[in-house]
Amino acid sequence: MDLLSQQNQQKQKSKGQKIVLLLLIVSIILLIISMVAIFLLQSNKTKTLGLNVNGNDYLIQENMLISGKNAKTYISIESVATLSGYDYIEGGYLENKEDAKKCYIENINQVIEYEANNKRIRKIIQGSKIEDEYYDLKNEILFSNNIFYIALEDLNIGCNVVYEFSEEEYKIKINTTENLIEKYNEDKNFTEKGLNVDKNFKNQRALTYNMIVVSNSAGKMGVVDTKTNSIIGYKYTTMEFNECSQKFIVSSDNKYGVISKEGRLIIELKYQEVEIINYYPLLYKVRLNNKYGILNEEGKIIVNLEYDKIGFDESSSLTEAVYIIKDINNKQNGIVVCKNNKYGIAELETGKIILNCEVDKIYSKNTDSEDNKYYIELKGTEIELDRYIEYVNTTTVVTN
Repeated sequence: MDLLSQQNQQKQKSKGQKIVLLLLIVSIILLIISMVAIFLLQSNKTKTLGLNVNGNDYLIQENMLISGKNAKTYISIESVATLSGYDYIEGGYLENKEDAKKCYIENINQVIEYEANNKRIRKIIQGSKIEDEYYDLKNEILFSNNIFYIALEDLNIGCNVVYEFSEEEYKIKINTTENLIEKYNEDKNFTEKGLNVDKNFKNQRALTYNMIVVSNSAGKMGVVDTKTNSIIGYKYTTMEFNECSQKFIVSSDNKYGVISKEGRLIIELKYQEVEIINYYPLLYKVRLNNKYGILNEEGKIIVNLEYDKIGFDESSSLTEAVYIIKDINNKQNGIVVCKNNKYGIAELETGKIILNCEVDKIYSKNTDSEDNKYYIELKGTEIELDRYIEYVNTTTVVTN
């Protein structure tokens, strides 16, 4: 009995030692986990969000960032403009009155206008004859403490810059398209393939949609992504991206046409010239055999190719050149056409003749109101356009 008792005591002692050792190991593991957790918490508390623009680090100033709807992060439009090479101006673009709910940014290439609590923004290409471009953002422009804010996820379209957030660096990164062109033209992926990124401003805008317009060593143009994977093959002599239509006007062997951003042919490459003249609806002015006409978005002819010119392009200190005329002849929209040095007007969407080519000039004048007034000149006499069209439509022609 004494021997058995002694053996049981030894077993119980050994079991107790194992339990103590196990508890000690568990305690050490829990201590390590606690220390790591404390370290991570302290690290997160001291981690500061960074801002990098064109490779340069900046401190995030007070009121530069705010949290908006759905916990999304917004950044001050003025801050983006200042750091990206835009001028920032309060109020509406070219508005005679002050508008506290609007602002715009401007550089030598374009103007972008924003309105508080609105998802739609307006872009104006400097020197363009075409009407303004409109874009819909994912989020409304916020106006807080007299500051305009745009959601970070809308920066690409909203400011024509390229935005990304680096989790690893805990940093907001913004690049202008000009900076990215320089960056890609020094990138080995591009240089080893003999690719050169095009600097045309309209093609720069493609960068904000992850499309890079390039030319290869043979001088042929195409489109690649940031890894130089082909999107549109190197087929074209010239290539110009239109952001509003999301299409490319291209040429080969001096013949012009239009392709989609996927490379699908929309307008056959057979014209001497192709130019967008209207966005809503999308219309193209084309030239073939030195005669002009109008095609719609699908490439269908709506104004026959029989005119010497499209638009009246003369201007002076008092008058302005005219392409599109809004709300004439029962609220139709028209386009100015010219044949044998005489001007007329065709309906914008159907090509139906509103006014025959019979007047010497068609032009507009600035007035105190927001809308221009249109005039024609016939044999040296100036007449309001609406009055002249009414006269033509109500005059009975008497023949012998």
